[in-house]
Order: sequence, then structure tokens, then C-alpha cells
Amino acid sequence: MTFRSVSGSALVFLLAATLGGLIAVLQYHRSWTQSLAHMVDDTYIAADHMELLIRSMRLSAETVAEAARTDDLVHSADEAIEKVVRENIGISAVLVIDATGHVIEGYYERGSPVGLDLSDRPYFRLFRDQMWEGFYINPPVRARVDGTWSLPLSVPIYTPEGRFGGVIAVAAQEGYFAYLRKPFQANDVQVYLRVHPDGQFIALPSPFGARPLPQSLKAAIARRPAQTLEPQAGARSYDQPDAVGTLRQSPSGLFDVLAVRTTSALRQDALIASVETGLAAFVAALLIGLAGLGLLRWANAAHTEAERARFLGERLRIATDAAQIGVWDLDIINSHEVWDETMHRLYGLEPGTFQGTFEHWCKLVHPDDIPYAQEMFQRAIAEGTDMDAEYRIITANGDIRVISTHARIFRDREGRAVRAIGVNYDVSERVARERELLAARAEAEAAQARIAYDALHDPLTGLLNRRGMDLHLKDSLAKAAPDQPVAYLHIDIDRFKSINDVFGHVAGDHLLCTAARLLKLAAPPGAKVARMGGDEFAIFVQGEAAEPMARACAESFLSACRDPVEFEGRKLWFSASVGLSARTAGEAGAAEAGAMAQDADIALYAAKNAGRDRMVLFSPELRRKVEETKRLADKLEDALRHDRLEVYFQPQVGAINHELIGAEALLRWYDAEDGPISPDRFLPIAREMGHMARIDGIVLRKAIKTVHNLKARGLIVPKVSVNVDVQRLMQPDLLDDLAALGPLPCGLAFELLETLDYDEITDGLLDVLDRLRAQQIEIELDDFGRGRTSLATVQRIRPDRLKIDRSLIARKGVDPVVEAIGNMGHALNIGLTAEGVETLPQALAMARLGCDCLQGFYFARPMPEQDFAHWIAAKQSDKPSHWVETDANYQSA
Repeated sequence: MTFRSVSGSALVFLLAATLGGLIAVLQYHRSWTQSLAHMVDDTYIAADHMELLIRSMRLSAETVAEAARTDDLVHSADEAIEKVVRENIGISAVLVIDATGHVIEGYYERGSPVGLDLSDRPYFRLFRDQMWEGFYINPPVRARVDGTWSLPLSVPIYTPEGRFGGVIAVAAQEGYFAYLRKPFQANDVQVYLRVHPDGQFIALPSPFGARPLPQSLKAAIARRPAQTLEPQAGARSYDQPDAVGTLRQSPSGLFDVLAVRTTSALRQDALIASVETGLAAFVAALLIGLAGLGLLRWANAAHTEAERARFLGERLRIATDAAQIGVWDLDIINSHEVWDETMHRLYGLEPGTFQGTFEHWCKLVHPDDIPYAQEMFQRAIAEGTDMDAEYRIITANGDIRVISTHARIFRDREGRAVRAIGVNYDVSERVARERELLAARAEAEAAQARIAYDALHDPLTGLLNRRGMDLHLKDSLAKAAPDQPVAYLHIDIDRFKSINDVFGHVAGDHLLCTAARLLKLAAPPGAKVARMGGDEFAIFVQGEAAEPMARACAESFLSACRDPVEFEGRKLWFSASVGLSARTAGEAGAAEAGAMAQDADIALYAAKNAGRDRMVLFSPELRRKVEETKRLADKLEDALRHDRLEVYFQPQVGAINHELIGAEALLRWYDAEDGPISPDRFLPIAREMGHMARIDGIVLRKAIKTVHNLKARGLIVPKVSVNVDVQRLMQPDLLDDLAALGPLPCGLAFELLETLDYDEITDGLLDVLDRLRAQQIEIELDDFGRGRTSLATVQRIRPDRLKIDRSLIARKGVDPVVEAIGNMGHALNIGLTAEGVETLPQALAMARLGCDCLQGFYFARPMPEQDFAHWIAAKQSDKPSHWVETDANYQSA
């Protein structure tokens, strides 16, 4: 070996080492930059995932809050809770919190949350003190059921009067946040979440705080926060000596996602990449250098041009192999193509097995992409440009890859295309990643659209829900001409609760769907139909004939409701009440859209009070009546609270000897401002307020106490009758309350209204009546003959006594209906009481018809305890007696 060859080899080695080192340094910086770029991109995607979760939680919370009613928080939101839990796999808890801060209903996947006191949670205090509007994202907290942590989002609930009624809280499970790590390519990335305005970064997934955020990054973020970025600007990088972080603020500005890698980990990745690339470059340069030396040694041997081309091809092969780039050479004239080994590997072929023909190439390309690839090649030839295209191939083992190709066309002196040389490289991973990103965005958009639709529509009937109708009403009034007529119908299904209780919720849902279908059929073209919640519906009509069309719609619907609905072989009879508000769009105004619905609600209330199964048009007089009703309701609430209701007694005497055989306890109310208020005025209000069971209890206790007092004075009342509402009969504490009264001083009878519907007579009610009879309590049907009670109803209830309504007694002569009632009573062995007897001829006539008990002004008016005592004393001493009405001692017929 000569000195020249040794020095030449050393020089080649030195140059190769220098080149490898230079490439290694460049690769080190390139790898560092790429790692940061990947973290930025991945943080952006993770923030989008988190944003979608927050939106989903918000819409879920608002959906449950929309369904929840403050008068029935325990059950009203059940359907909505089930829906959001079923459709949102990331949600671990949905809590219904009442105004005291206690959980009264909800869903929690690891236990029951009912009874938890959450009044100390920040979101509850903010809503309760009205210091926050809209939804609120709380920083992550640990659950009090099992100690796991979750991210809660909450919205408030308000009563129809605008008072705070509670909170709906929705929480995401801790396992869901592990999904945030999925986009990151590096396994050692630590993800942090910061919820505004708390400002504390929490490590994800769990446990929180396991790896504290480096102080250097915390200080850097404080100096240059992410809030200065626009949502679409991507993520911001923070490079510190000990760690590197990428931070992105969510588009909504509610939270930040921070990804952190230690500097040592980044350096290690960059170092490995630089060593691998530098070593490959060194080997390639060394081989090239040695090849060059060999070429110089054999230069004097006059190697042919083909030999030197071989060396050039060898160098090209080494370079392309290092970059995984396949090279192909096409002889266009002879239609023959040559591939290198990398090309064979890309297509999944053994080296040398490609036949070089167009037909063989077509077998390797995806059939759907062959026309495109041919078109791109022909265009390059025709336009004299390079070919750039991407198409799919199918490898020998059936894998589908995406290949990117770049080729240059060579021409002869005449300009004919004679040769094409190109390269192929695999871009499958990049294309797959782009498709995943596009699919994720499409899925997110579809989910958002689905959630937005569900937020405005009722899941049972498919109609607009209350929120959807409110938005449509405001938008329509804002866009309509001021003089355009508009109408709003508020519809309520009569006795729906009874149907639901008797036949079950499935039957109730079937009835609601039928009502929705009938409303859509009756609604005029262009009208919007909505289910406002429960058994309430609404229709908004606009146009020149809005009011007539709304009237026709209501009449058509009411008529359709009178036909029974078939359900599982049974017929469901139902009716509806409708309130109508009509005006012009200018009178309504977008800002007063709620007032129009309120007017329709007032008209609906009037329709129900008028007997149901009808439509009422709103008028200012109706509003005054409602305001008067509200005033009386407030007074009644106060009277109940301060025990200002009194019990009067009207004697019941035997039909033959007119001896005292009992008394009916009647409720009376004297107000300091309004004076005596008729039961006909305040009892319907009490029934609407749900106070009838409470009032029945007051009357019973006071009546029994009065009889005890009279008995202590030697004044005997054989029996006392009290009115009892069906709702009171169905309360589980009824029998306990009766037992608490102790031994009864006299006989006791419960009077049921004759207007009791047949559908309300459930097996549970009949069981209660049997248990009352077992305690020697009689059952009487009051006001019999005035309503629609059938013989079937009498047979089911089996009353001990029928009280014939006073309207039948007051008619001239003997009413055939009264005679029929008398015959039925005798046939069924049921006692008869004639109410409203005001004259001696009436008393004699009722006695002849078989009424064994008489009651009315002819014998005595209703009177307070002391006057009743005087009446009994006079009766027992065979002295004539009567009670005279005065301003101090009032009564109401």
C-alpha cells in the first residue's frame, strides 16, 4: 500500500466523519424542532377534544334543566337524565340539587348520590346568591361518594316566578381524560388541565398533582399567558432549561390544555435521531469516498462510461435506500419500466419480480385510482411538466398503501417524450393521519349538530320543546311586520295525571304521542307545534288570518280528542283545554314574547275552571281574574299558616222525627279585609295549590275536637261527615293520622265528590275505602245527581250513603231523577240524604221517596261550634230553635 493510497483513505475517512457529524448536528436540531411541532399540533387536537366534551356537558346540563320543574324536581327530569347519560359516554354523574344544596335525584355510576349536601360547592353558592349567570365550570373536585375526581359543570334552575330553585350538575369521569393523551406521539408527555378562572394546572389523568408543574414553566406562562392568542392561532410553546411546554387556550376561553416534556427526554430523542442519521451519512459518505478512490485507481484502465454509470447508480441507490425512496425508469417508446429494490419493497414484491409492463403495474394499483394516475402522466407529457400525484396501491399481501410519485419527462430532439424517470415514497401514515383529523372534525360537527337539535326538540314526540318554541317565538316576532296578526295556543291534556297513574307511564307516553300527532294534523300550514313539558303543548300561528286559523285548529283538535285512544286493547278517554292569545306582531314585540305565552296560559286556566274540554280567548278581564286569584291564593296561604280557617256544622236530621242524627263539617273563611269568602271561591284555588289534603286534615281534626267538646258538655252528636279529596285518600299517612286522633267520640263519614271520574277509581283507592270501612268509617257520595257518575261507579265504590244534590231538590215537583235515585238506593241498600231542604213540602216529599236523612236551611244553617251547641241543647230540650245569620256570625250557602 502506497503513502498516497493511505493518505487518500484517511482523507476520505476524515471527510466522511466530518460530513456525518455535520448531518448529525443538523438532524439533532431538526428532530428537536419536529418534536416541538408535534406537541403543538397534538395539543391543538387535545384542546378540541376537551372543548367538545365541555360543549356536550353544557348542552346535557341545559337539557336536564329544561326538563326539570321546581314543583317536581324528583321525577320531572328522569327522562332527560336517562337520555344524556345514554348518549354521552364521558358523563359519570348527573345531579339534581334542590334549593337547599341537597341532591334529591340523579345518576352516579359508582353509587347513589341522593342525600349528599353540596351546599358548600362554589358553583352552588354562586347560583344561590345570584352572583353568576349561565353555566359554570368548577375546577376538578373529589366526589364525596367514592373519593374519585371529576370535572363538574352546572346550570341553575329557576321557578316560574324567577326565584332560585336548584342546580343541575353534570360531571365527566376521570377515565375519560386519559383520552386526551391519545393524540400525543411521545409516551412521556405529561398533560395538564387548567379551568378558568381558577388558574391552577392539574395533571391528567389521575391522581391529580402526581407530577407538579415545573416552576420555570409556571413562571414563563404567567409572563406570557395563552389568553393573548386567538382560538384559531394554535398552541404556544414555552422553552425552559428543565422542561418544554405547549399550551393552548380552548376556543371558548374556558380552559387551557398544557403538554409538558422534560428537556432531557427531548434531548435524548434528538440525540438518538442525530446519531442514527449521522452514522448513516458517515457510512454513505465513506462508501462514496472509497468508491471515488477506486474510480481514481482504475482511471488509467479506461473504464467505460457504463462502468462509471454503475458507480453513479450505486451512489443513487445508497441515497435513496437511506430515504426509503424507490426509483423507476420508463422507456416510453418501448413501454418498458425498470424498478430498483426499494420500489419492489414499497409494492410488496420480491426484488426483480416486477415484469416492467403496464399491465403488471395496473395489477398493483388500486382499480379506482388507475384512471387518475394515467391522466396525471398523460397531462405531464402533453404539457411538458413534471408529474406529481398520489394514488393507492395494493401490495402482494393485500395491504393498501398511499404512494406519492414525482417524475420528469425527457424528450428527444424532435420533442417526443422518450423517457421518464421518477421516484415513489410511502405517504400512508401522513394520509391516514390527515383522514383521522378530518373524520374527527366531521364527527365533532355531527355531534354538535345532534346535540343542538336535541336541545331544541322533545325526544318523545319529536316536536319543538319549550326552549325551541321560545326561540322561534322571539325570532318570528322580531322579523314579522308590526301589523301582522299572530296567535298563540296553549294546550293542556285534561286529567292526564289520572290516566298516567291508572294505566301507567307507557300508556301516558302513547297518549302524549297521539296528542302530538293530532295537533300536527290540526295545525294550519306554517304553524309551529311544541311540547312545552309534561302534558302541555303550544302552537304559534302567524299570517293574515292567524286568529281564525288558531280557533279552527283548536276546535278541530278538541273534536278529535273526544274519540277514545286505543292502547293494548283498552280505550283511553281524554279531553283537552285550550287557551288562545291573539294580537299583532307589533303589539307582541320580540321583547314581550313571553307575555303572549303568559296570556295564553291565563286563558287556559280559565278554560279549565270553566269545566275543561273547551277553548277560551284571552281578554284583559281574564288577567284581572287571575290577579284576583293570585291575591286570594296568597291570602289563603297566610290563613293556613296562621290557622284562620273555621269549621261550621250543619245538622242532619231523621226524615220521620227530625231528630239529630249527624252533622256535616263545613269549611268557612273570614278575612279581615274581604270579609266572608265563599268556599266556591277559595276551594278551587286550594285545589290548584295542592292544599286540599291539608285542608281536609284541618277540617277533620277540628270537627273531632268540637264533637269531643260537645260530648263533655253532655251534647251528643251521633255522627259527623267531612269532605275528603281523593288525593288525601291516596296519601300513605291517612290511616296513621286517623289513629292519632284516638278513640272517636261519634260516628265518622267521609264524603267523596260525585264528580269523581271512573278512571280515578283505582284498585289502590278501593283498598283504602275497604280499610276505612273496617274502622267503622262510612263512605258517602256527595252532590249525587249533579255530575256524570254512572251506575258502574256506584257499584265499584259501594258507598254507604248517597247525598242527593240540592239542585234536584229545589226543582218544582218531584224530579224523576230524584225518584230514580231513590229507587236505586233502595235496590242497592244504600242510605239516602237529601241536601238543600228549605221547605216543609220538600222535607215531606223527600221522606216519601225514601230519604232517611234530611239536611238544609229548613232545619238549620251551617253554624260555628258555640251556636251548634245551643242548637243541640234546644233540640234535646224539645225547644224550638233556629240560628240567625249576622255580620259577626256569617255563613255561606
